Amino acid sequence: MEFDPTSKTSDQINSDAESFLTTYHPSLTIPIPIENIIESAFNIDIIPIPGLKDVAQTVELNIDAFIGADFKTISIDKYIYDRIETRYRFSLAHEIGHMFLHGYLYNQLRFNNTDEWLALLNEMPKYQRDIVECQANEFAGMVLVPRKILAKELENTIKENEARFKSSFIHKEKLPRSTVIDLAVYPLSLKFNVSENVVSIRLDRDGLLH
Repeated sequence: MEFDPTSKTSDQINSDAESFLTTYHPSLTIPIPIENIIESAFNIDIIPIPGLKDVAQTVELNIDAFIGADFKTISIDKYIYDRIETRYRFSLAHEIGHMFLHGYLYNQLRFNNTDEWLALLNEMPKYQRDIVECQANEFAGMVLVPRKILAKELENTIKENEARFKSSFIHKEKLPRSTVIDLAVYPLSLKFNVSENVVSIRLDRDGLLH
């Protein structure tokens, strides 16, 4: 199977993410309503599948969800769908990332069920899978935690927790990472309704974590 993903820079992926938000959620109110956008703007059906993640792991793939080759469905592990909201939201944004970034690649694929999808993934060299997965992850992070409002929300979070930040800085030139997570990353994760890891990566990529 010919599957040669085009490498995009972070700036290009951010531009795609901003275009997505400008078109489908221009108000940038948070948390970004990714599920509603997918169902309303794209008429994509979200299908929870019991044990999807476990099935993927049997062939050594760490996959939570996949978007259909025709972009009409997103299948997602039912446990994540039911119980891990932040992971569910990220998985949806990740799959939409594939549609926006790799649509031309998906046009080469033909699969109608989970087994056919896993078989296609197994045909791909690992480095190619890594490229498309990293790109979709970056798109998802930039859609759910937009660059345009991250710095502002960080500033608001610091103000909201000003007393705690000041007390933490006493006798310390630099706060431990664990303290930063407690004081900034965790509150931001609640505001954006994403995991702390997603917020940490976004702050780091935008040079804000320090």
